[in-house]
Amino acid sequence: MRTLKQIAVVLTIVSVGVLHAQVHVWQGTLTLPTYEEGLPDPNPPFDQFTTNRFNYPYPLRNNLKSRRVDHAWRAVFLENEYLKCSVLPDIGGHLYTCWDKISGKPMFYANPSIKKAAIAYRGAWAAFGIEFNFPVSHNWVTMSPVNFAFAQHADGSVSATVGNIDRVYGMEWTVELILRPKSTVLEQRVTLANRSDVRHRFYWWTNAGVQAWDDSRIEYPMRFAATHGFTEVHTWPVDDDGVDYSILGNHKKGPVSMFAHGSRENFMGIWNPHTNTGTVHFASYDELPAKKIWSWGVDADGLDWRKALSDNKSAYLEVQAGLFRNQETYAFLEPRQVIRFSEYWMPVRDIGGISRANLAGVASLKREGSTLVAGFNANQPIVQASAAILHGKERAIHEQITLTPEHTWLRKIPNADSQAKYTIEIKDSHGTTLLRQTEGEYDWTPASEVKVGPQPSYQFPSSEKRSYDDWVEFGKNEELNGRLLNALDTYEEALTKFPNGFVAQKSAGRLATALLRFEEAKELLEPIQSRDTTDAETAYYLGLAYEGLGDDGHARTAFEAAERLPSFQSAAHLHLGELLARAGNLHGALKDLSDAQHAAPDDERVLEELTAVKAASGDPDIGSLRERATSRFPLSQFLAKENGKADLVQLANDPYRVLNVAAEYMRLGLYGKALTVLTRNYPKQVPDQTEPGSLAPRITPWWLTSEATAERNSVIRHRLITKLHRDSRLRMCSRIQRMNLWCFVQP
Repeated sequence: MRTLKQIAVVLTIVSVGVLHAQVHVWQGTLTLPTYEEGLPDPNPPFDQFTTNRFNYPYPLRNNLKSRRVDHAWRAVFLENEYLKCSVLPDIGGHLYTCWDKISGKPMFYANPSIKKAAIAYRGAWAAFGIEFNFPVSHNWVTMSPVNFAFAQHADGSVSATVGNIDRVYGMEWTVELILRPKSTVLEQRVTLANRSDVRHRFYWWTNAGVQAWDDSRIEYPMRFAATHGFTEVHTWPVDDDGVDYSILGNHKKGPVSMFAHGSRENFMGIWNPHTNTGTVHFASYDELPAKKIWSWGVDADGLDWRKALSDNKSAYLEVQAGLFRNQETYAFLEPRQVIRFSEYWMPVRDIGGISRANLAGVASLKREGSTLVAGFNANQPIVQASAAILHGKERAIHEQITLTPEHTWLRKIPNADSQAKYTIEIKDSHGTTLLRQTEGEYDWTPASEVKVGPQPSYQFPSSEKRSYDDWVEFGKNEELNGRLLNALDTYEEALTKFPNGFVAQKSAGRLATALLRFEEAKELLEPIQSRDTTDAETAYYLGLAYEGLGDDGHARTAFEAAERLPSFQSAAHLHLGELLARAGNLHGALKDLSDAQHAAPDDERVLEELTAVKAASGDPDIGSLRERATSRFPLSQFLAKENGKADLVQLANDPYRVLNVAAEYMRLGLYGKALTVLTRNYPKQVPDQTEPGSLAPRITPWWLTSEATAERNSVIRHRLITKLHRDSRLRMCSRIQRMNLWCFVQP
């Protein structure tokens, strides 16, 4: 007879498929020396009153200590025949590293200790693995616990998913890391979503540390590199002073932080002669075009940073990939908008460098004196492949061979023609070209079209000389840089100079709505709405202003005007569904929420609310819908609650997770469920799994605890639900979470 513990072990093994599978995933621990922190600063500056960091309501984490203690961090491990990867959900969801089993070397910088420095937005930051940055650089939770899940899939692949809803903007990022059978490729599926009601600025940068030595080579397919802010463009790899910056040991003038310019290639990588291995990043240029290299350098300051960030003085290079051309460029993500793309990582070994990479493999063409060295690493088995080296149109080498990741294909041509360009070509058994690279040939902007040196940029004139367009663009620029009150002042000043400025007035009204200044927003947007009754954006933000003022009738009319055009269709339908649900019209709410999902099928919040309203209406298909929704959005705390599988420990570790769930129920008028979420007894917070500076969500007042009588409990619960239903201010609860308050009203 098996014990309960034995049964639990068996169930765990079966559930993640680790018993016999070639590819498996499991949760365990990873013990790492970690430097301690003191208590965070609970009074960060408000967003609007600072110019360089925007953190509120997150506390600042600058109280770093020199004391090092071993911490057993929760870890999710993924493993197949070729790679073993580890993910740390309690340190920003970072991928710690992937070990290439063939070479025995890590793909990423496996810093042996978590040594913190005040670098990130909130302060504490550490160098290791892959960091995910959205909507800002070294983001608010880069050293904090995030949501996570892991799964085994029917196709034999496994995944670990990490993600977070930020407190500042209410936007969400999700990264699903995937390993497949018989493949050396780690896929990184990224989803960026604006769950909130208003637009917010954002960018995305993946930041991967790769361990490096002085002879390490930066193998990016580019001829030109741009500085931050696109202020200058330099030749690459050799600059005007004759320094080859593709070699780490030449970084003797401080940090190197450069963005690829004029290249449309899909790959970049680091090659380490020290280990005869490397790491490659691949992403489709049309989805993720930007490439950046970062190095602390090898001068005195750079060596000091090695000491500051590691205990073994190790060096690393940062391979970074982003949506926009540099890290000064932000864009707006509108409500209900979702962006999805994939990035891929692959190890390289024994081929001498990186000349071309794609999902089939990595190739190298290098000259060693008069000898041409050509190599290829297959990312998965290629049966009956054709591998050739071409000299012009002639085959210098041609072989029919089965290529596998375990065996590097490496060939040499002594006394190679120094005046010719050789080509490596890999084809499958059907003759389809999988990879082809000719020496030095890439998809580049013609050099004649690239201006080297200082770059021109538009300078806004002084206020007395600005045109109307200047005022509007200046305000937009301030919004993109997070200076919202300054931007509102700019739009309002523009209106004093140009009283009939449609765009300035709409911008001011939209921004006033986002700042919860609803009366002001109404006064600004109503005249604009009368001037253009087909402007969906104006109608939508006017609807939000009416809703914030408790004027549901006019809000409904405005949202109905907004939902008629595609740009705000899903956002308006969502709010119409919420209005109807709060009024008790579940049938009408279901129609609008279904329309919202049709318009925005990738929106998590829409599906969450649709699921909740279907459950409240007694839909018989609710079980299968919940299952499908949870499978699609495994990190959703709301869906877990709907499924009766809420992770109370995970909720307790960050009270904002509780707030997010409760606020969403309140939006739908499901006050009883909101009350249950807010007043339940949560377990104690777990060290290392808790957001630093967070109070435990133990807010249940004495008159709702077990100390009160059941009769009194029942009466007060009824009074509280009635009050919640009547208090229109709570309808905006999820939008005032940034105030760091519980959306809670006592009777």
